[in-house]
Parts: sequence; C-alpha cells; structure tokens
Amino acid sequence: MIIFLRLISILILAGAGYLCYELKDYKLAIFVCGGFITGVMFALSYALDFARKLKAYKRELEKSSINSDESDSKVKVLESKIEVLEKALKDALNK
Repeated sequence: MIIFLRLISILILAGAGYLCYELKDYKLAIFVCGGFITGVMFALSYALDFARKLKAYKRELEKSSINSDESDSKVKVLESKIEVLEKALKDALNK
C-alpha cells in the first residue's frame, strides 16, 4: 500500500511538472513542488509521532510482562514454602 501511494504521488508530481512545462508556468511548478514537499514533511511528522507512540507502547507491554513474570515467580516460591511448611507440620504431628 505504501509503495502504491508513493508511486501515485510521484506520478502526480511528474504530471504536474509536465503540465507546468507545457504551459510555461514556472510559478505553478514551484508551487506544486512546494506543496509536494510540504505534504511529505506533514506525513513524515505523523509517521514519526506514530513510531514514537508505538515504541512507548511496546516498552509499557514489556514492563507489564516483566511484572507479571515476577509475580508468577513470587507465587511459585510462596507455594513451595507452603508445601515445605505443610510437610514439616505433618512430620511434627506424626511424632
């Protein structure tokens, strides 16, 4: 999709340039090129903002994943301690 949009924009720019060349209107050619460059910069700012937000979201997911892993390991340690204490209590009651 991105390649298609790039090709379309290049074709539009080339067509506008050719039209300006045929009409011998160089002010319009400068205006079209300026508009194209402005559009590219505008789209680039949105793309960079999206990339920044995506990176922050991935970082947040990693933090939550690490926290859940830590919680799981803490639960496992507590379960094993409970098992040891239950076994020790049974041994003590049997004596």
